[in-house]
Amino acid sequence: MKNILQTSISQERNSHQSYNISSYNRLLSVVKDLACVRTIEEIIEIVRLAARDLTNADGVTFVLRDGECCHYVDENAIGPLWKGMRFPLKSCISGWAMLNRQAAVIEDIYQDARIPIDAYKVTFVKSLVMVPIRVSDPLGAIGAYWSTKHRATPEEIELLEILTDTTAVAIANVQLFQKLTNQNALKDKFIAMLAHELRNPVAPISNGVQLLKLKLGETGSVGETVLMMQHQIKHLSKLIDDLLDVSSITYGKISLNIEKVNLVELVRQSLNNHAQAIKKSNLTVVENLPNKPLWAYVDPTRFFQVFGNLLDNALKFSKPDGTIWVDLSFIPGENGLGNVGVLSVRDSGIGIDPTILPELFEPFTQADRSLDRSRGGLGLGLSVVKSLVELHGGNVEASSRGINLGAEFKVTLPMCEEITTLDNDLEITEAAKKSLKILVIEDNEDSAVTLKAVLEYFGHEVSIAKNGISGVETAREFEPHVIICDIGLPKMDGFAVARELSKDPKFTRSILIALTGYGGQMDKELALKSGFKCHLTKPVDFEILTAEIDQYFLVSA
Repeated sequence: MKNILQTSISQERNSHQSYNISSYNRLLSVVKDLACVRTIEEIIEIVRLAARDLTNADGVTFVLRDGECCHYVDENAIGPLWKGMRFPLKSCISGWAMLNRQAAVIEDIYQDARIPIDAYKVTFVKSLVMVPIRVSDPLGAIGAYWSTKHRATPEEIELLEILTDTTAVAIANVQLFQKLTNQNALKDKFIAMLAHELRNPVAPISNGVQLLKLKLGETGSVGETVLMMQHQIKHLSKLIDDLLDVSSITYGKISLNIEKVNLVELVRQSLNNHAQAIKKSNLTVVENLPNKPLWAYVDPTRFFQVFGNLLDNALKFSKPDGTIWVDLSFIPGENGLGNVGVLSVRDSGIGIDPTILPELFEPFTQADRSLDRSRGGLGLGLSVVKSLVELHGGNVEASSRGINLGAEFKVTLPMCEEITTLDNDLEITEAAKKSLKILVIEDNEDSAVTLKAVLEYFGHEVSIAKNGISGVETAREFEPHVIICDIGLPKMDGFAVARELSKDPKFTRSILIALTGYGGQMDKELALKSGFKCHLTKPVDFEILTAEIDQYFLVSA
């Protein structure tokens, strides 16, 4: 008899231990799941299922405090309970648990004065446990219900309390995540607006400086001053662009306009664009470029940005009379791997501290950590490079032999299968060019007047409209070949102007150019969808603007 009793006790103990292990494994799984959620809805879904599993209850409810009410947000039960309903805190058991900051354990609902019997008569409930979520300052409760009289065990109560504690942490994390998300969204809006507000005053200054350069040339003290001003304006514009790009890339708002392009030609164009800065720094550039085109599928604008940032970096950290080596090579694929192109920018400058190399491509990392910040910058250029290269399916790496021994950056990009000869590019001869009728729709008078002056310098006939409505009216009267339009216009914005003019057959061959301080990726996409042929940001380089204007001859040909 004694042996039989011992065996029974042992079996019961083993069964109880197995139950504990199973419950705590389930609880551990819930904790892991709740650590990854980002919305209250996800928390509710996980908890309502887990609470019933852990207690073997016939039903559970998930309750959130809503001011002076209890909101029965969701449930998981053998029959309907109170999903979606709200009750005053003082009239329901979940409210009692929250107000008293303790669990309510009720074996028989009909024998407990705290229970609103009328609300329970229509349900299956005979017994329950209601545990507040976050005892110190309850924000809700989790209830477990049984259809037969049941006295909740200490283990069941403990499991529910652990679950509510974990739920409280998960809700706090979600609230913090949502707060940070909202703050980031506000930050992005602020950066976009800041960029717009900075570009507006910079644009007329840039227009005026470029006009002075055209009329006075680049020689003499005045010419050198104009070049200095132009260089500083470009630097300011780049800082604005980097701020916007880092924010857009971080939140996945960058999209690529992929084309099949010749990387050799893009590198040469970019070097030409930097010729003035290279000359000013008294640096020598050694080019090692293939004599045949290298074709790749890239976004030309973003490739210019990548190579331009690497060149700017080399210029910034090179000493006068130094050298920058630019190499572009083709590596044929082997062992099933595709062809790749390798672009290398190497300098003889100050080099990179080995301790900085691992974090060099992180946003706001500064190689120049001296107090005078003589080389400037925000530490964003290389972060933008890395993100854009990876979006193209490539990679970038940095190396340096040490301080004062220079640095090298290598960009590797997938290449097209074949290396072909150059296509015959469409050319617009000087003889084909003629005076065009150009409409500038711009509410900033300084920007409009200076832009008009530059365009007239090139022999074009220019008219100005100061808001969207008058812009549409002037366009229909003036019938311009090219329309340069701001986006943030009074009365009728630039998107609406483009949509309106795109519907008019008069402007089928006209070129619509958006010239604006709004330079975000979404702004560019909206511009193209609205009917603009291209999107340029202020201040604009007139070589770029002239190239877009010249597209009229291709469209009308």
